[in-house]
Amino acid sequence: MEAAAVESTRERVHRHLRFQPLYLLGLSLAAAVAAPLVALSAWPEERNVVWQLELCGYSGAALAFLTALAWDRHSRLQEEGRQAEAERRRTTQRLEQEQERRTIEARRRFGALELELLRLKASIDRTKREQHSYKHFFPDLPTGSWLAASGPLGMIVADYELMADLSTFYGHVEELRWRLRFKAQSDTDESQVNSMIDTLVSQMAEAVDVLLEHVREQVARPNVEQIVGAPQQQPRAGGRTVSRRRQFTGAIRAQTPEELERALAQQKLGELEGSAPAADGTS
Repeated sequence: MEAAAVESTRERVHRHLRFQPLYLLGLSLAAAVAAPLVALSAWPEERNVVWQLELCGYSGAALAFLTALAWDRHSRLQEEGRQAEAERRRTTQRLEQEQERRTIEARRRFGALELELLRLKASIDRTKREQHSYKHFFPDLPTGSWLAASGPLGMIVADYELMADLSTFYGHVEELRWRLRFKAQSDTDESQVNSMIDTLVSQMAEAVDVLLEHVREQVARPNVEQIVGAPQQQPRAGGRTVSRRRQFTGAIRAQTPEELERALAQQKLGELEGSAPAADGTS
């Protein structure tokens, strides 16, 4: 810390002792005016007028040279300032265009997600109503828009909670697909699987409503990552979220081939043993 204080003190001293071009031009002007007067007072005889003329000529030449040098430096600094300002404007314009491009892309991606979530909502509502009546029930559960938009949106969207909620919801869509396929298998007891499907579908029906609300807000006012130098955006109003709710973690236990083989063996052994003889002596 002491070394840093000493260094800062030295910098201040050097900054004060450094002559600016304007100061140097003023000193040269004073020297050009004072030099002939000093020479005239020092050598008042006429025979030393040559030295006075030489001093006047040298002072005038030095003054002209320093004036031209100062003007050139002043012009160069002005040109550099204009170029820096033009570059700053170009950079700001590029940043604004990039921010606008991100906003438009986020609006388009979320618009496609809104349509897909509407289709999922209709399929979830239908599953909630009708899946008990069919063993082979496969509603429309699209995920293409999310698969195409999840990567680009993850890089430009600043609402990380919404992206986590969408990822969780689409994971539940895949889980619902698997449970419906599991239910369609011939050796699956529908009565046990229907209750687990109902639990998952009820949770998804609540989540899709919240997600639709947030996605529509993003379509109207996309909350994208702010680029440094781009115009500031208004913060999005807070609302309900899905990520803070307890997620359903139920599971289905499937029997292994060895367990099925042992169960079949026990059934066969019971049939071979037969039943107890009846009262009339028949078996």
